[in-house]
Amino acid sequence: MPIYEDETTTREQLQELRKKNRCKECGGRMDVFMDFDRGKAYLACGDWKRTQHEGIEREAPLPFEPNILTRRKDVEEQLGKQKATALERYEGVVSLTKTEAMEILKTIWPQAPEIEVLRAGIICHQYGLNPLMKHIFLIPFKRRKEGKVVGEDWAIVQGIGSNRLIARRHHNYSYLDLTPRRMTEEEQVKINGEVDDTKIWALTLLKDMETGAEAIGVGSWPIDEVPYGTEKGNTKLNMACIRSEREAIDRLYPAEMPHGVEVMEEKYIDVEYHIDKTGVGGEKVAAGTNEGKAKTMATGTPPTQETGKSQKSAVALAAAEGDKIVGEGFSIDLTWLNESVKTLKWSEVALRTFLSRYNIDTKGTIPDVLKKLTREKAENFTNEITSRLEKQQKLL
Repeated sequence: MPIYEDETTTREQLQELRKKNRCKECGGRMDVFMDFDRGKAYLACGDWKRTQHEGIEREAPLPFEPNILTRRKDVEEQLGKQKATALERYEGVVSLTKTEAMEILKTIWPQAPEIEVLRAGIICHQYGLNPLMKHIFLIPFKRRKEGKVVGEDWAIVQGIGSNRLIARRHHNYSYLDLTPRRMTEEEQVKINGEVDDTKIWALTLLKDMETGAEAIGVGSWPIDEVPYGTEKGNTKLNMACIRSEREAIDRLYPAEMPHGVEVMEEKYIDVEYHIDKTGVGGEKVAAGTNEGKAKTMATGTPPTQETGKSQKSAVALAAAEGDKIVGEGFSIDLTWLNESVKTLKWSEVALRTFLSRYNIDTKGTIPDVLKKLTREKAENFTNEITSRLEKQQKLL
């Protein structure tokens, strides 16, 4: 259907859309026409009256990279002139060795754990990323229990721009139907089977311009959670859109993106401490002062680390039914999953976030959540975990 002007889309906005988009079917230019019967303007394929072509797409632009001088100024403001001078030779480089990437990471985040620096260095080396270009971040979180700081956790965070950069290095793709955007209730029912009012849902449709392959990505953000970076203009819808875009890119170009890494929008990331909103066992934590703010990371609640004498994994803590999770037409070995989660260094929240891509309710114990999968989704889940394990083994 053509896009008509309405209370949310003005005639001037249709003209702007015309300049940036083209017909999905023939690739031709878009034009704004006048529907005199309805008294409204509408945007459609330039040959709409003859072809009745439907759909709209815009080519994904190459991600913007600031020039060397701009980056150098940013690094100097963040690290000081001495450290910035020491890293000058790495500015603009996207073919870093693991050692070079680790040197940059240690300079920017000297307190980060060695294992996280190593993991981030491997990611930078394999995917051609550079922390100085705001591709990869190491962000610390202070973990609290009963109002007291009991530890510190670090997370590797990837900027959404670097996802686009990786995809555009080898592919040309486009965004369809004015996505990323908020999902309509009709789309929620069609894709999720129901309307979920507890979250804001977003949709991204991508198309490979060479093969014609299309991929859909769905993302959500809890309606009662305040996203990180709100004071800078970040919104819940923006976070849902980022999640949906990452999922769409991952589906269109599987195995080409880093896995097990949080994704955020670069302009909302800082490197100061943040407090995990949930303590051990889901206990709510009060906001701190100089130690951070009780906010949620841009791609979900920061990982809750398991504590206690046994130091069990997230799955083991939630398991009570035995060593197998049995669903409709499938079973998942709990021991295998437990060891896999440990190897991937996933927290319980990370596992739940991964399971949310299957459009199921992730509340309850992990075994209860897994039982909600269909046989096809359970097979996909185990295949995805296996793929990530194999990829991590190759990296290490």
